[in-house]
Amino acid sequence: MKKRRMIAGLASIAMATTLVACSSGSSDKSNTLTVGVNQELNGVFSPAYYSSSYDGYAIDLVYEPLLGYNADNELVPQLAQDMPEVSDDGLTYTFKIREGAKFSDGTPVTSKDVKYSFTLLADPSYTGRFAINAENIVGYKEYNQGDAEELSGIETPDDETVIFHAAEPRIDNLVTFGNNMKVMSASQFDYKKGDTSEIESSTSEMLGSGPYKLNSYDKSSGASFVRNENYEAKDGEYSIDKVIIKTTDVQTEVDELKSGSVDLLPQTIEQQKIGTVSKEDDLTYNSYFRAGEGYIAFNAVDGHTTADNAVRQALSYATDRQSFVDSYFKFEDASDEVVENTKLGYVPQVFWNPVSENLGEYVRGEKPLDGLTVYNFDTEKAKAVLDAAGWKVGEDGYRYKDGTKLEVKWMLSKDNSVLETLIPMVQKSWKEIGVDLKQTTVDFNTLIDTVQNPEKSSEWDVFFMAIGYTGLSDGDANSNYGNTPDNYPQIHDAQLDEYLRKGMYTNDAETSKENYLKAMERASEVDAYLPIYGNQYFDLYNKRVKNLKTSSVHSWAQAMDQASLEN
Repeated sequence: MKKRRMIAGLASIAMATTLVACSSGSSDKSNTLTVGVNQELNGVFSPAYYSSSYDGYAIDLVYEPLLGYNADNELVPQLAQDMPEVSDDGLTYTFKIREGAKFSDGTPVTSKDVKYSFTLLADPSYTGRFAINAENIVGYKEYNQGDAEELSGIETPDDETVIFHAAEPRIDNLVTFGNNMKVMSASQFDYKKGDTSEIESSTSEMLGSGPYKLNSYDKSSGASFVRNENYEAKDGEYSIDKVIIKTTDVQTEVDELKSGSVDLLPQTIEQQKIGTVSKEDDLTYNSYFRAGEGYIAFNAVDGHTTADNAVRQALSYATDRQSFVDSYFKFEDASDEVVENTKLGYVPQVFWNPVSENLGEYVRGEKPLDGLTVYNFDTEKAKAVLDAAGWKVGEDGYRYKDGTKLEVKWMLSKDNSVLETLIPMVQKSWKEIGVDLKQTTVDFNTLIDTVQNPEKSSEWDVFFMAIGYTGLSDGDANSNYGNTPDNYPQIHDAQLDEYLRKGMYTNDAETSKENYLKAMERASEVDAYLPIYGNQYFDLYNKRVKNLKTSSVHSWAQAMDQASLEN
């Protein structure tokens, strides 16, 4: 299924830095695209191990999946020569690798590299987030849990042909095999079953078949990329010689864009920045519906106050999401065109992929769903939910149940403009219903490390983050619940899991939609995640950047084929 990518809310930020000059590749500033991001790259540049969307930019420049989304959100051949042949029962997918495809070290890409990339996900020692993309391949359990020496469900009859055999029909088999995993070189590391330690410890070493290769990386300042001379581009494509991803200061990055020290600020949602750029003659923007949401997650592990579904629901009812959206996404100073034609933000009805081909209209509130539990702001209802669950108000104004105080620990990411607006609102309304809110502030990477690690579960009850989906599938939901690494709340609900399973494991689109609708309803009731906002994305850039064609699932890094620089 489509995997999500984490991003630091709207404006988590790193230290203001200056990117040092890079020695190799083109040094001509006129043909260098400098992209500003206000979050440090982690340097986890492996398709099998990354989690941050900022690292994902680097991966998109260097690696290729068999299939990719274009600017029209269509799935098209990328490393594959053509779309695959699919058997009538939907269980066999045959891909041909693009003629002449090579890794940046000059070695040909073969079917064995594709098999290796998925085999790594099936390895019993694999610790990354993407094992779910291999679980429906024939032989997965035998390789992951048994004595099998290879992943039998991937055939490589010759160097150009790779055949996937699915264990069961699944609505997302094509996307899973074609797009969810970028292809890595089988010869880069000395891989043996049961030992992925070398690969896991070398995630900043990039060897891909994409149009660019890594030139330099520094955690505090960013990374640079130069053209992969072994990539055979079509005429007129990939004309930009060098790409720099530069760590910027959230307070000054628009000034850098105006001065020309940065060419592009991707996926921006802060209204002040958008408004400023919209009124500048030398700057422009792309806007598109964002494949993601900002959300808060509740820790459902026993021993936490938020393990009580009633507490989660009460906190949700006591969060004034509409007031947040109205405040945060209101244009104060922008061009008439932007003000008149753009709705920056909205309140999602449920935590789900808002660009889902089947169910996105329910998420965005464009179509009602009778069985959905929608948490419109209502502190009296929040109080009633807590009263009914046995949480009674004490003499100090806080609620107690069986001697336990209703204390909620919120782990915040620092320098986050969303939280600067949201937290004061929540402090007031949550206190009104009897909640003792405790706050801890950490940097974004620490937040990721904490919520991903079950052993650190005791450190938080609530966190805020934003999620970015990279496709149009409903299968994203299967990653957010059940026994998956992305189930940060560690919520387990048998009914929800069954609906999700039935929605996924079928070739019939209507059966899938029917069960995913039931899963959506149940997920809203379980309330492990509360979506705070959805929004439009704006790529802000200098007008010297031409033909930058981005969309909901086609980022700037994936749009470099058509982009060019005018000097």
